[in-house]
Amino acid sequence: MDAKPFTPLERPRAVARVDLPPDLLRFFRHNEGVGLESSHERDIRLCRLSEVKEYAWRDVPIFGADDDPGWDDFRGLYIGVSSFLDRIFWVRKAPCCPEGSIFALGPDVAGPGGAGEYAMEPSLVLASSFDEWLTRLARYDWIEYGLGPGAIWDLPEAEQTELRAYYRSLNPGIEWEPL
Repeated sequence: MDAKPFTPLERPRAVARVDLPPDLLRFFRHNEGVGLESSHERDIRLCRLSEVKEYAWRDVPIFGADDDPGWDDFRGLYIGVSSFLDRIFWVRKAPCCPEGSIFALGPDVAGPGGAGEYAMEPSLVLASSFDEWLTRLARYDWIEYGLGPGAIWDLPEAEQTELRAYYRSLNPGIEWEPL
């Protein structure tokens, strides 16, 4: 199975989604996500264009039912899911990271994600932009090491050090060992 979470289109398509930011419009003009129902063996499954949906905090399963200070104004585009069923968002507004960040939220995510007083434990900022995230995923054979940090130990030492520094730069409160 190809682990890539999307398929390039044979030719560009028109994308009539005024709700999408420029980077996602560009991506979906040339690609289609494998979809949320794709194989759970994929580390990351990007949404098909029709599955991309805007979420407010109250819409986020499990977490949105809680009254988490600072998170009431959260807004994000749901763009994918991990093999662990962590939800992945393109951030419109979050109290722990800037707009455009790629943010994961799930019960077993080793955080806290982002920075500041509202960094939340079961979350992690995966990248500062969508394009950066895809570039890093491609480099590591479409594996998102931030959502399975124990697997970092299987990499060469230089890559372990690089990835830990990368995630720490986006999530200063993480306590993965060793950092």
